[in-house]
Amino acid sequence: AVVTSDGSAEGSKTDQTSTKTSSGKLQPSAHIDTAAAVLFMVAIGYYIIMVFSLFSKKGAKGMASSSSAASSSSSINAAKPQSSPSIDMEDRLRGALWAFFAGDALSAPTHWYYSGLRQIVGDYGHEIRDYTKPRYHLQGSILNKSNLNGGGRSSYGSNKVGGADGTTIIGDIINHGKKDLWDPKEQIHYHATLEKGENTLEVELARVLMKSIVATDGKFDADHFRQAYIDFMTTPGSHNDTYASTAHRMFFANMVFRKLDPVDCPDNDSHNVDTIDGVVLPTIAALGTAANLQNSMQDVAVTSSKCAAVTRKSRQLEQTSGLWGQYIANSIRESDETFVSNSLAELSKQATGHSLRPDEADQMTACYLGSSFPALLNTIARHGPEQNVWNALLVNTNVGGENV
Repeated sequence: AVVTSDGSAEGSKTDQTSTKTSSGKLQPSAHIDTAAAVLFMVAIGYYIIMVFSLFSKKGAKGMASSSSAASSSSSINAAKPQSSPSIDMEDRLRGALWAFFAGDALSAPTHWYYSGLRQIVGDYGHEIRDYTKPRYHLQGSILNKSNLNGGGRSSYGSNKVGGADGTTIIGDIINHGKKDLWDPKEQIHYHATLEKGENTLEVELARVLMKSIVATDGKFDADHFRQAYIDFMTTPGSHNDTYASTAHRMFFANMVFRKLDPVDCPDNDSHNVDTIDGVVLPTIAALGTAANLQNSMQDVAVTSSKCAAVTRKSRQLEQTSGLWGQYIANSIRESDETFVSNSLAELSKQATGHSLRPDEADQMTACYLGSSFPALLNTIARHGPEQNVWNALLVNTNVGGENV
């Protein structure tokens, strides 16, 4: 979606569902310091989460401890939080969605810029200050090394798992018409085809999930979302992004070449699936579940974990999503800001085994959960007191690395 810095929507090439005011514009709400930061963080990789909690000012009562469950979902025991009567839940959700979409669109031009600000200034002439169209060429891009038909890297056009007729996952099944941009002779930006303010694929999928939740009476339904995901990904023109992650390529390689049931298509190459972008969709599921105050913290945790499992096979991601889902629920349900720091500290201990380190400088990391999630939590602790969502989003944008 093309969203301006004042929150207005300029339109999009793709079908989308977004939260709007009566004037039809996406607007930051009075409680943007709450939800806005939440969603945005998720969309933005490890910093995404930072904004949400930091600015949310709500906190979480009694972040529950996690245990290794035999099921696919994280087992989290927590008492049902009591929502403050002053909370306007819809307002918080609107704010969260505004920041979610805005943060992703801001950071797309600098995604995977591992030389940080120096590289950003070299390519764009200055640090990013507003929505910017991504460059077409990107020196050092490894898009040209990525496997068109599955996980990780591979030779251009190689078919490890099928395609006797020359069919490729990228270009023919998903990301239609984008195969040439992955050519090994080229060095193309991962989001070269996006316009200024347009969202990446992962956040376009968040819209698909939102529509699915609405269609199923406000509840997350894994089967319904799975079919909606397949329909969206396999429909030409459904989105405008260049890149699709390993998880998506493996899912559709299993479905098309190996003829697996879609339920069994999520996969893992032991390297590129246990990543922070996998928390994007569970954030939406957590918000949707937490908005119904009849749902317990366990409900939120289980739903978040199940959402992660629709497109990815990763126990680590499911557990992280369950813990993160609790934090999101507490953040939109509670108003006492003193709960925020306690909740964040507890989340850090449970998810990473370490205490927060808010005094550390903003850290650029790769996508892997082991490094990106701790950095994200530290960033939340560092920038939360500033209570300026837009500036926090710009910090995320200009740090580079895994920032969408």
